[in-house]
Amino acid sequence: MTCTKGAPKHILIVDDNVELAENMMEILEGLEGADVRCHATSSAAAARAFCRTHEVALALVDVYLPDDNGTKLLTELKGHSEHAQVIVVTGDASLETAIAAVDGGAFSYVVKPFDPKQLIEKVTLALRQHALLCERKELRAELEASEARHRDVVENVPAFVLALDEHGKIVVWNRFLEQITGYQRDEMLGAQGQGLMRGDGDQRLPLKGGGHRWVRWQRAVVASAPKARLTYAIGVDVTDEREMLTRTLRSERLAAVGTLAAGLAHEVRNPLNSASLQLQVLERRISKGKTSVSELIPVVSLVKEEIHRLERLVADFLAFARPTQLQLGVHDLNQVVKGVADLIEPEAQQASVQLSIQLAPEVGEANLDPERFRQVLINLLRNAVEAAGAGGQVGLVTCRTDSELCVKITDSGPGFPPGAQIFDAFYTTKDGGTGLGLSIVHSLVSAHGGRVTAASEPGMTCFSVCLPL
Repeated sequence: MTCTKGAPKHILIVDDNVELAENMMEILEGLEGADVRCHATSSAAAARAFCRTHEVALALVDVYLPDDNGTKLLTELKGHSEHAQVIVVTGDASLETAIAAVDGGAFSYVVKPFDPKQLIEKVTLALRQHALLCERKELRAELEASEARHRDVVENVPAFVLALDEHGKIVVWNRFLEQITGYQRDEMLGAQGQGLMRGDGDQRLPLKGGGHRWVRWQRAVVASAPKARLTYAIGVDVTDEREMLTRTLRSERLAAVGTLAAGLAHEVRNPLNSASLQLQVLERRISKGKTSVSELIPVVSLVKEEIHRLERLVADFLAFARPTQLQLGVHDLNQVVKGVADLIEPEAQQASVQLSIQLAPEVGEANLDPERFRQVLINLLRNAVEAAGAGGQVGLVTCRTDSELCVKITDSGPGFPPGAQIFDAFYTTKDGGTGLGLSIVHSLVSAHGGRVTAASEPGMTCFSVCLPL
């Protein structure tokens, strides 16, 4: 029989001396802090029968019984009741008797006649030993159940579960990984796995049959022992999601290009009409014999301006419509910003605009395409200088938050009206502007995984360009 939590502890006294057995029962039933039930039998056969129906925590067995030997019986009693403790009671104080009792698995022995206090001490210790063994068994069972639940979760969850030890070797490779990759657990355990998850985020997971799947990993480091660290990673297959996103972006870009084409046709028509009219004027003047330079140059200049405007429209259109291919690398953000500021400073001075710069030293490095990011900042700074106008002010600030690196560009210009869709294609407040500059800025920042926002009120406009850490 096994330990039963919360049940009273049965103490069995096996002695053919009925009077002594009753005295022992009387002594033990008064044990403080112990919920015990005492029972007495006068033979080995009766003791065996009792153990078949009761869970015995402690047995006090006389060495000499009328139908058997007590040393032999104690082994049987321990077999009937798991973790049962046995105290041998004997009138023989010889060393041989003590050795035989211990060899048979007895917790202790008591020599007749005995002191009741001595008996109580030994019984208390024996019951404590029984309780500790039962508790250990219960804790082991709970641990095994917990491990079984953990294994069930790891093996049956529809996600990739991977764990590496402190040396980067694979110690967990779940069934889902087997099914998707084709690599079996036996061939992966102990292999180097650091290349499979170089950090959080989307990464390629190679397949045994060739190709790969895209997996989005989330990692956690767990101290499994005082000197052992396991890195767990749970991954979700995002291959289909990425393919769908690519198709969606392609569709959105095609739709945007269609909208842009319509807008471009409208925008192109104006300079074409103007150039056509000027060419007609030029044709009439030449046909009338008016060929002096002073009369022809103004017309030619107007045509050149309209053609230049067309070139800007086409260039901006291509910059917006063409897929953005970034050459990402780790760069000092403050150095990139300062390089742009040095480029724009002469333009600001020529426009009588004060340009102030504040670069936070804690900003550090960012993952960006330096040429494309300079394009973003140049566009925004030139807009700010134009908006501020003579006597105005433009500010350029870098800062760092818990999750982002930001560049803020402010100007003291009139701003833009509330609700203005400034990042939409062909939205412009400037004469001669194409209306594609801020759309290009938005596209480039988004390609970096960042965000660009704008806030405006009369006398203060602020553009914030933020990149993730």
